[in-house]
Amino acid sequence: MQILKYMPNTFTALNLTSGCLGLLSIYEGDLFLGAMFILIGAVFDFLDGFTARILETTSEIGKQLDSLADLATFGMVLAFMMYYVLEEQGLHYISLVSLLLVVSSAFRLARFNIDESQKMYFKGLPTPANAFLVAGIIFAREADWKIFSFIYDSIPSLIIFIIVLSFLLNAPFSFLSFKIKTFSFRGNEYILMSVIVSLMCVFLFGLKGIFPATVFYMFFSLLRNLFMKGTSP
Repeated sequence: MQILKYMPNTFTALNLTSGCLGLLSIYEGDLFLGAMFILIGAVFDFLDGFTARILETTSEIGKQLDSLADLATFGMVLAFMMYYVLEEQGLHYISLVSLLLVVSSAFRLARFNIDESQKMYFKGLPTPANAFLVAGIIFAREADWKIFSFIYDSIPSLIIFIIVLSFLLNAPFSFLSFKIKTFSFRGNEYILMSVIVSLMCVFLFGLKGIFPATVFYMFFSLLRNLFMKGTSP
């Protein structure tokens, strides 16, 4: 059907809409809902790429639109989320450090668009994973999960958290991609291991489990750089 070719861009538009709704939620002071819209946007972000590959309807405009939507949902939303958390402490000027997340995300997405080598792995922390880390810490904060309170209750830790994430977005390290080349176990061991651990974290801890799940993905990818010298997953 002719209408099917519009599905990928429709999902991209829904991703962008999720980002806008996330910003509105933060403006209203509802960080939990803002974090939820990050997750919803991530679902639409997955679906736009998946349907584009299945229907073979990839296009240059779809590629650029996808990055713009990602910048809103996985860049601006989490930056203003961190800004709100720091602003609560009366840190009017220091809160601006959160804008590093927007700038770093923009560079990360621009580099991805022109780098043809990032087909089966990522160079730098992917923007959705970066957003999951921020959304996850918000879920942990809302649930008052004490094990991670040293991050969300400490201003210096929050600032370091923001700076480290901004660096990792454009760091010269390879990170696992979840694009499966074949349906066999061989060649997909690392992806499946990361998926299993992530699902276990969410199953055991609910939404707040997103943070440790993404931390595992991040450190697992970084360790592979040490043992495999940054080769593709």
